Amino acid sequence: MLDRTLAPPSGEIVFGGLPAVNQQTLHSNTSLFWLQAGDQPVVKIELVFQSGIWFESKKSTSWLAIKMLVEGTQNKTAKEITAGFEKLGAFLEIGAGFDDVSISVYGLRRNFDQVISLLNEIINEPVFPKREFEILKSNRKDQIILNDNKSNLLASKKLREAIYGSSFPYGQALAATDIEAVSLEEVKAYYQERLFYQPKIYMAGDIDDQLVSCLNSQLNIPKATPTTERPIEFQSDQHDIYVAKTGSMQSSIRIAWLVPNKRSEDYFNYQIANSLLGGYFGSRLMKNIREEKGYTYGIHAYPVHLKHSSFGMIAGDVVATHTQDTFTEIKSEIDKLLNEPIPTEEVEVLTNYLAGSFLASINTPFQLMDKFKKIEEADLDDAYYDRYFDALRTIDENQIKTAIEKHFNPAAAYTTIVGLNQ
Repeated sequence: MLDRTLAPPSGEIVFGGLPAVNQQTLHSNTSLFWLQAGDQPVVKIELVFQSGIWFESKKSTSWLAIKMLVEGTQNKTAKEITAGFEKLGAFLEIGAGFDDVSISVYGLRRNFDQVISLLNEIINEPVFPKREFEILKSNRKDQIILNDNKSNLLASKKLREAIYGSSFPYGQALAATDIEAVSLEEVKAYYQERLFYQPKIYMAGDIDDQLVSCLNSQLNIPKATPTTERPIEFQSDQHDIYVAKTGSMQSSIRIAWLVPNKRSEDYFNYQIANSLLGGYFGSRLMKNIREEKGYTYGIHAYPVHLKHSSFGMIAGDVVATHTQDTFTEIKSEIDKLLNEPIPTEEVEVLTNYLAGSFLASINTPFQLMDKFKKIEEADLDDAYYDRYFDALRTIDENQIKTAIEKHFNPAAAYTTIVGLNQ
């Protein structure tokens, strides 16, 4: 009989590598990456195009262009498109970000050829109905106004502005008036000229050669016109931004630094040091500011990777009367990591957590493909995750201190506060 009073034996967490992903070029000169994995008869396909905010000449044209694809085609209304995916047991997601836009569809293997056909229709035959365009703009304006009234979302927006400046794509703050200024003709032009630049397709699940052949024959990606490269130059007008909210019970705070991208030699040291400081529930910041001081329900540190820049951010919603106390405690924890011994047991707990958390994040075919997509989009090699586990096994106190000193200098920090500066 199992004795539940005894803990199971512990052992080293071992990473065996990601499964090999198949790669080929479709007839439309589109790169396809696909992975046969899992026991369920389901498939996910994701189309990614390099045509996000970075490439816009007018704000929000990329978001409006990708969203308008499902608002009507030559043969179907928006309602019929939605009903068509639902009838096939499929679910559609559309995303638009700083660097790229994407279309993802989850569906059943038995009729995924029909899903591909419907996907091809919305890509190649949109009609951009004016009524739906005006509704989409109205909803988008309402969403921006609503988000700007949420302290945490406004703080993140203002932080990007503090880091990159308001004239750089990553720092531009979208306003409702920007949406109003976009015309349907400008969105159509973005669709025709720019939307489908540098397409890549990621497909995972119950896949075989027959489905790949179906995709190759049925899906056509329109051509896009290359644009001139934008200079990667940004300058912050102000390192610290404060937005007062009189009577607020909480303040949303952000503190950030420019950090190395995933291709940098010391990136893993930074990542592990960041986790120790504030990257998981047992971190220094959570123990101090949440558990001991009670200033917040949660405070977190994490990197944000964009194609042309990366920054690390500490974020939390704190009791308004302890806003400045929280910044003091953050600086105190950074000083402690620099100037006091770091217990070996604390590092072991952290690295075991990170290793286990990674393995828990690759349980499904879709998660496996997502991990592959991250290294593909960042132009990394297949051994990237192996090097990550090597870093988890070998990192020591001195490497953590060096990373903290290099990447968490309070004098170089950008900060935003939305609430009360008390």
